[in-house]
Amino acid sequence: MPVMIDTNEARCALTFSGELNIYNAAETMAEVKAALSKTVPLHLDLAEVDEVDAAGLQILMAIRLHALSHGLACQLENPSDAVMALIELSDTAGFFGITQVLTEEAA
Repeated sequence: MPVMIDTNEARCALTFSGELNIYNAAETMAEVKAALSKTVPLHLDLAEVDEVDAAGLQILMAIRLHALSHGLACQLENPSDAVMALIELSDTAGFFGITQVLTEEAA
């Protein structure tokens, strides 16, 4: 899974695309670790993630926990349908700071 990292003095943007799953979890975390050394807010753009599993969710949770433990903001941006489905299934919307999750009944 390619992760594009764009860092400036105000924020670190991580743009994920493709699959975020067990098959590329180690490679993805290796790429992300460099970004975690920054002391700026993290913005995770998830619009182009077309597949995510529990390992992908663990990566997102690890990034969020790292940010929280270092007093940094961490924001999920543009979560794809696949990401939102897993967040809903795992009941982790609150953990990620998502205040409104649309279900099929509410849509």
